This record gives sequence, C-alpha cells and structure tokens, in this order.
Amino acid sequence: MATEAHDHPNYFMVWVVLLLLLVVSLAAAYMPFSQTLTVILIFVIAAVKALLVASFFMHLKIEGKLILAIAIVPVILFVIMTISLLPDIVYNPVETATQKLEAPKSTVH
Repeated sequence: MATEAHDHPNYFMVWVVLLLLLVVSLAAAYMPFSQTLTVILIFVIAAVKALLVASFFMHLKIEGKLILAIAIVPVILFVIMTISLLPDIVYNPVETATQKLEAPKSTVH
C-alpha cells in the first residue's frame, strides 16, 4: 500500500464558505422572490454545500477515479429526485399558520 503526501485543505475557510451559504439560503426564504425561484436557489445552494462537504471533508477531491465514479451515482439520483419533486413544491404551496389565521372565516346561518 503506497501512501501519497497530499496538501490538506484549509478546513476553516471551507467551514466559513459553508456558513455563508447557510446564511444565504436562510435569507432567500425572506426575500421577495417567487416561490419557484426561492426553491431553486435553496436547492442549488444545498447541492454546492454537499459538493464542498464531499470534496473536502470526505476527501473525495484526492481520491481515485473509481471512488468518484461510485460517488456520482447518488448525485444523479439526487438530481432526478429534485427534478421530480420540484413541480409538487412549486404548484402545491404549503399554507402557513399565519395565512390560515388571516383567512376570512365563513359563517353559516
């Protein structure tokens, strides 16, 4: 078994980038974007964060081609699942508790 010397990534900077992406995804929920754009933005940010974690913290960036080929299968499944669920999220919005309280109540006489 041969060992190779690898440069260690700056984990602190990766953590800072992950933290910034978290703040952006949380802020996106409060921005005046359409629900479709907000969901797409949050999913893209989640995919970037997953790629960062897999690349640096799971050391896939320095692994061989076979490991990368194996790791791409869940990514493809994630993309398929996201695309298949996106219409349900966009066209069936969830009614929040505030919206339910603000809805006019009908009275039956």
